[in-house]
Formats: sequence, C-alpha cells, structure tokens
Amino acid sequence: MTTDPFEQLRIDDELVAPDPTFVTRLRRRVVAGLDAAAALHAASTLPKVRLSERSTAMTDTTTRAAGAATAVATPRRSLTPYVCVTPAIEALAWYVDVLDAVETVRYTGDDGRVGHAEVTISGATLMLSDEYPELDVVAPTTLGGTPTTLHLEVPDVDATYERAVAAGARPAGAPKDETYGARSFSMLDPFGHRWMVQTPIATPTNEEIQATSPGFTVTAPDAPVSAAAAAAVELGYLTLGLPDVAVASRFYGQLFGWATEPGSLGDGYAHVHNTRLPVGFVTAPAAEAPVLYFKVSDLAAPSLACGRSAAR
Repeated sequence: MTTDPFEQLRIDDELVAPDPTFVTRLRRRVVAGLDAAAALHAASTLPKVRLSERSTAMTDTTTRAAGAATAVATPRRSLTPYVCVTPAIEALAWYVDVLDAVETVRYTGDDGRVGHAEVTISGATLMLSDEYPELDVVAPTTLGGTPTTLHLEVPDVDATYERAVAAGARPAGAPKDETYGARSFSMLDPFGHRWMVQTPIATPTNEEIQATSPGFTVTAPDAPVSAAAAAAVELGYLTLGLPDVAVASRFYGQLFGWATEPGSLGDGYAHVHNTRLPVGFVTAPAAEAPVLYFKVSDLAAPSLACGRSAAR
C-alpha cells in the first residue's frame, strides 16, 4: 500500500459513452459550419493575389457594423478604384479625417503592411493597400506621379478644401464655379493621388455647356430606351360575347368562382372583378371572337404604329 496521499486520492478515469442526442447535434453543427466556410471561400469577390516569397500570415482587423452577420457573398457588377498608398495606415487616417471616409475592412500583414483595406466615401467604395514592390504594386510617390484622377462629390466643397489644405494636400487652386454646373477644385493628397472634388450647383444642358466651352464639342448619345418602353405590351382586359350575360355569370361563378358586378352598359354587360386579368361579359353571339384590350404607356409608340399598319 502506497503512503503517497495523492496516490490514495487518485480515481481512475472511466470511459463514458456520450449522450447520443448531444453527438447528433454536435455533428450537425460541425458539418453546417464547414459547409458555410467552404461556400464563403468559393464565392469570395476579393482579388486573389499570389503572395510568393514572403509570409502570407495576415491579421484580420475587420471593422463591421454591429450586429452584421456573416453571409455568403453575392456576385456583383461594379467598378471600384483600387489604389496603392504608402504608408497605408496614415492614408486611411487622412481619408477619414479629410474626406469623411468610413473604414469598413482592413487586412494587416505580419510584416506590418496593409494588404487590403476598404473605405466608403460619399457612399462609394475605395480599396487600397500598401506598396508591394515584389508584386509590382507601387504608389504614385514611388512612380513620380499618377495618370489617374479620383472624382468625388461632397456636400460642401469649400469646407473640404479647407480641411485638405490644412492636412497637407496640394491643391491646383481654390474652389470655383464651373460652367458644367459644379463648384470644384483639384488636389494631390499627401500620398500622390489626384482628386477632383466638387459640389453640384446647377444642371445645365449640353447646349448651355457648349455655349461656354470654346474649343470643345459637347456631345452625348441618344437616351436609351427606358425599361417601361422596352417592356412587352401586356393584355389589360378582354370581353367575351355571350347570348345571356346573367346565365353566363351564374355558370362561370359556380365553375370558376368568378364574381361579377353590373357594368355601365346595363343588363347586357357584366364585369368580373376578382380575377388578376379583368374580364367582361357582353351580350353577343357565342361565335363572336373575344375583344382584347392592351395596356400601353404611349399610343404613339413606333411599335403600335407598325401594328396598326399590319392590321390594315
């Protein structure tokens, strides 16, 4: 018999079968979690970058709205500017302070560089990252200039100008009223990107802009056909010729559940008012063809003119 008191208190572990209900629930949760993760990865719309010859470890410091749930990404059609800035952390702070940007996500690499970040400015998304010269991703300050201008509309262009200048931006000039209907200024931010910032002040026509723009010819393509105009013409009403409207109303009421009410033509007409497509009964020989009525937004539409010509 051992004299070690801890050995005397020791109790051997006994294998215990887990509760079957618990096992089933746990398995379902694990499978659901793996399926969701796989679907999210497959549907991701973030750019895929091959990070060769450097660490791919990255810390996700994502900032999302409170209560936002993770969901499978939906494919979208959009064009989003993706700029390179250095240092990205300072650029993010500058855009927040000067342009009222809201940061929505940031991926910081273990080497300290921002691999990807997103902000919204005036409702639009701007993506950015630090320099990765090993991937040919460099900022305008390294290139010595930029061929790109970012256009931004703000509620108060003069207030934005004052903040930008105070924060180190290099404007091309003070805000001024332009003939195209905006008060505007251009600047280079401290990270080498050119911005055109403006506040709309008028909505001149192309003819008015042309009159004040010597040396330029202002043109615009014809307005596209609206969705309403391009939509197929739909049937709006039809009338059925029947020898006895009262008998027909009772018959179709019992057969189809159609509910009728008197029309403006007296006893010789009844209106079916509980169907998706309105129907009318009119006193006429049973062999007479139904009369069709169509819903159109423009009686002078070319397609209707062609139809009238064909009908003749």
